[in-house]
Amino acid sequence: MKASSLISCVLLFALFSFLSSCNKYLDVSKSNSIPIRQGFFEFYHDSNLLIYKTNVILTRDTEKIYPKSFKIKVPKKLKYYEFKSSSDFALYYDKGQVIFIKIDLDSKNAMNDTTYIPTREQLNEFIQFKTSIGDGKYDIKKIPLYQESKSAIIQKGDAVILLYNIHAENYNQFFEYVNEFKFIN
Repeated sequence: MKASSLISCVLLFALFSFLSSCNKYLDVSKSNSIPIRQGFFEFYHDSNLLIYKTNVILTRDTEKIYPKSFKIKVPKKLKYYEFKSSSDFALYYDKGQVIFIKIDLDSKNAMNDTTYIPTREQLNEFIQFKTSIGDGKYDIKKIPLYQESKSAIIQKGDAVILLYNIHAENYNQFFEYVNEFKFIN
């Protein structure tokens, strides 16, 4: 093999390795915000703010279902997000870390705020029966639960927020940020 061919192969391999090892985060951009379906992300140096606001009324037979707008502060390094039917919102991070938000659109009574650490069985039940995200780049139902990770379920009125598979060193930040969840008009 000629030296120039060998050098080209090495450079091509190095370039491929570099590109495949680079993380592509949604919150690393030159803009301060990006529009999303029925809302937008605002990017700050230490966090992101998801603002979901819509006036699209859903229907079930002849019943009208009014979506609930909200805002939530989330950590940086967001890899992917997926929304479904104004009720299910999944935010994916590196190494299987997920923030999942479930909005109860049918609730007529405000729920009490509460937080608890779910058992493995409660986590599995919530993920299998309460989440309806899929068909995207990621799927919370297919992400294995890591032994050393932490999870929590946070009830904020008609919103249930699941912190899933959060690494111990990130847990306090994730927990603090999502506790700022608020419904907005």
